[in-house]
Amino acid sequence: MIVAYIFLACMTLICALGVVLSRNIVHSALFMSGAFLGVAGFFVMLNAPALAAFQLLIYVGAVTVLMLFGIMFTQRPSARSFATILNRQVWAGLAVALGFGAVLSYFLTVQDWGSVSPGNGPRQMQTFGENLLGVGGGPQIFALLFQVAAVLLFVAIVAAIVISRRRDADQEEA
Repeated sequence: MIVAYIFLACMTLICALGVVLSRNIVHSALFMSGAFLGVAGFFVMLNAPALAAFQLLIYVGAVTVLMLFGIMFTQRPSARSFATILNRQVWAGLAVALGFGAVLSYFLTVQDWGSVSPGNGPRQMQTFGENLLGVGGGPQIFALLFQVAAVLLFVAIVAAIVISRRRDADQEEA
């Protein structure tokens, strides 16, 4: 069990670094699917097969394919130099990582984890959905995390639209 955990952790971290540090954006998308596979492996280890199946179907399958199509239709697939990748992203990335770590630390300290152990999650989809959305006596913390994830995805969509619109305006000026 520990060997599988170490393998999945190394796979996820190496693929996550590959997403950030790869010069070719298509390779970054492929590294992203590897990181998603590692997370799905963690769900299997936690005896949460429904989450592992969702992770595989939605993130490894649909999101990765959508990202690859988006990359192919909108941008050049590679950066010129490694310095371009890390140019202005280091401090912004560090600030976002620290902020996200602070939010996660807050949620970890607020939630009572005393009665929680791996593999004791709900087996029925209705109970799983109620717990995820915080209805029917489910913990409210998951509803809040669900809403935070929804806001984060909305901001990502708006940012993608802004970035793609700015690129069109730059091309028209040239």
